[in-house]
Amino acid sequence: MSDRWKDPGVLRGAVSGAEAFSLPAADATAGSFEVEYVVTGVGVSEISYATGPGDAGEVVVEGPRLPWRTTVRMTGAEAVPVLSVMLSEDGGRIESVIRVDGLEAMRSTASGASGTSVCVAEPGGAW
Repeated sequence: MSDRWKDPGVLRGAVSGAEAFSLPAADATAGSFEVEYVVTGVGVSEISYATGPGDAGEVVVEGPRLPWRTTVRMTGAEAVPVLSVMLSEDGGRIESVIRVDGLEAMRSTASGASGTSVCVAEPGGAW
């Protein structure tokens, strides 16, 4: 195999002859972490956020009062912090933030009539 096709460590096994493919975030023994969701601005119609893995771990808040924030504890490699904010038909402007264990993991903004902001914090990210 030429040096051109050797795995430089970035592909983690996707190239033949390299080490087995694995990602730390996929570790089934992953521990728990604290997630803080924050929304500031005006004109929010609905906020939804993840509280754990799968669809069962979702909470929807209609007509929230801003600024809005909540904190949840998530556990396991399949738990992905997600925050979705929908603006009203009259419009508005918001900023959404996800913090994981106190560190900012994702930030998003939205404006205008029925605008939407979606934040997804990468599992196992370097928060």
